Amino acid sequence: MTASLTTDSVANSIYHNLITSIIQDIVSRQTVKQKLIKQQFPDAKPYHYDPSGTYDIHGKPKQADSAVYIECNVCGREVSGNRFAAHLVRCLSRGKR
Repeated sequence: MTASLTTDSVANSIYHNLITSIIQDIVSRQTVKQKLIKQQFPDAKPYHYDPSGTYDIHGKPKQADSAVYIECNVCGREVSGNRFAAHLVRCLSRGKR
């Protein structure tokens, strides 16, 4: 039996061939790029990916912004990291009064 060719089956076949060739082209280009990068930087360590968001790119647990304290160079106070910019504005404007 001969398979009947319909417009739908021909279009589907052409679409499948185009998508397959595009995907193969992308994969081959990315493979070449990856090999070149590995040749240029053989000691490079990949970033750590954590979909839950609890670790940073180095694989260490993230710290809350408020847990980081920065010492102000003007007055010497330790200020929370998320309040440092506001503190610095106030601290620098005190001398102008």
